[in-house]
Amino acid sequence: MIAVKGLKISLGGREILHGIDFILPFGENLVILGKSGSGKTVLIKSLLGIHPPDEGSIIIDGVDIYGCSKDELNSLRKRFAMVFQHAALLDSFTVFQNVALPLYERGEKNEEYIRHRVQECLQLVGLEHTLELYPAELSGGMRKRIGIARALVYKPDYLIFDEPVSGLDPITADETLYYMTQIIKNNSATMITITHDISTIGQLGQKVLFINNGEQIHYDSYKSLMSSENTVIRQYFS
Repeated sequence: MIAVKGLKISLGGREILHGIDFILPFGENLVILGKSGSGKTVLIKSLLGIHPPDEGSIIIDGVDIYGCSKDELNSLRKRFAMVFQHAALLDSFTVFQNVALPLYERGEKNEEYIRHRVQECLQLVGLEHTLELYPAELSGGMRKRIGIARALVYKPDYLIFDEPVSGLDPITADETLYYMTQIIKNNSATMITITHDISTIGQLGQKVLFINNGEQIHYDSYKSLMSSENTVIRQYFS
């Protein structure tokens, strides 16, 4: 469970977030909405222990991440994985090496387990045949799915997606969305998705957090979002 209470964050003397309050229960997924510059990325970085708040707290599974020891914070960070907007694959590494990298970074030495786990994660995104290919040999959508496999490889509890279908054509976006919904169905991890694509909201999260100019103006179900009378929200969807 993630509990954010009275969160206020300033950077460079400017208040970025103020009054963020929400509880994300275990087993529910979150979509974060808001126009560019609204503070979505800063919120994600604060969840990862990167941006300490001026006020408020972030408690993840009972641990106050800004009130715990450095070792506790490092341990908690290892339970998170992130899928970046542009996949962030290493061009000189094969698909196998890219997906296996987080396991090697965590000290895993069992090569049989590593190969099995990599193949398992590639199967989850329909790309088990790409093991020996390089990123340059893959389409943009395939690279995105390899990024998902890499994020899943060490079995994180929390999986963060940054604009997962941004820049993809409709068919490729639908493919990526399909594999994301499979993760949800398999309960592989709690997903937190930053997106501007309003057509995907209902499929990606039970809870929707809407931030406008650093202020939380909605945190509730997708259904209640769609029936909201808030002017900013109505303008966003129109």
